[in-house]
Amino acid sequence: MKSPYATISNIQTFFEAKGIRAQKKFGQNFLIDQNIVNFIVNSTEPLLIDKSIVLAEIGIGLGTLTYPVLSLDKKTYLFEIDNAYIELTKEEILPKFPKAVLLEGDALENLFHIYNENVFVYGNLPYHLTTEIINTLVIHCRNFQGGIFMVQKEFAERLVKETSSLSVFLSAFCEVKYLKTVHKNCFFPIPKIHSALILLSPKKETPNRWKLKTDMEVELWSRMLRTLFWGKRKQIQVSLRESPFSEDPEFREALGKAIQSAGVPPTARPEELNREQFLTLGQHLLDYLSK
Repeated sequence: MKSPYATISNIQTFFEAKGIRAQKKFGQNFLIDQNIVNFIVNSTEPLLIDKSIVLAEIGIGLGTLTYPVLSLDKKTYLFEIDNAYIELTKEEILPKFPKAVLLEGDALENLFHIYNENVFVYGNLPYHLTTEIINTLVIHCRNFQGGIFMVQKEFAERLVKETSSLSVFLSAFCEVKYLKTVHKNCFFPIPKIHSALILLSPKKETPNRWKLKTDMEVELWSRMLRTLFWGKRKQIQVSLRESPFSEDPEFREALGKAIQSAGVPPTARPEELNREQFLTLGQHLLDYLSK
């Protein structure tokens, strides 16, 4: 089912009737290209065969993606902060789709509702919250089934192509795939820059790969990366010695041993390592600290 607010004229009519406009503070740029909507749904439908999977959409706005997602006929959590679209959802969407659950307010404050679900997430994410939302999902949704997100193109390229603390951090939880560039003209109002769709797929645990299971392990993984990426382009040995995140002697000693055991040159810089090397470092660090 297609949203009745999928064209510029219909959106403008809605705005005029309600006396509102798109809110920049919420990053509101509404997708109007139905080809992109179809691409999103078609890309994810084969991933949702398991009947236990529920869905979530962060920032439903005028429902451009919401209608076709709800048409998949699965329990779906809808996160929305703007009162105008909360009212619209209550009046027009919820009566049509009994499996929809509306969660009003800041998504970050409401994500706990899906922490224990086998959930696949959709989201057109505001730039200033993209990292925090994705990190919250992969850390706290223990049965995270993946997600497809609309993000700024530059952010997506950095996440996929560059070795950064964020890209490495996520590598312990999921695989990130760049799916498609989305031209800025696919939105109304038109944003200043292009967007991109990325797909997050949960990483499966194998005998040779570890999966973080506890809050303590997540914290150590995060602390290790904050230590190693502390100084831009600094050698690992320098960051280990000078970073404020490695002031604890026990942690610093364990990380030093992990670097040695992993065969990572102490003179290397973080961007010179690949993600597998970081994962190996994390495994050794946990081994030393659990002894």
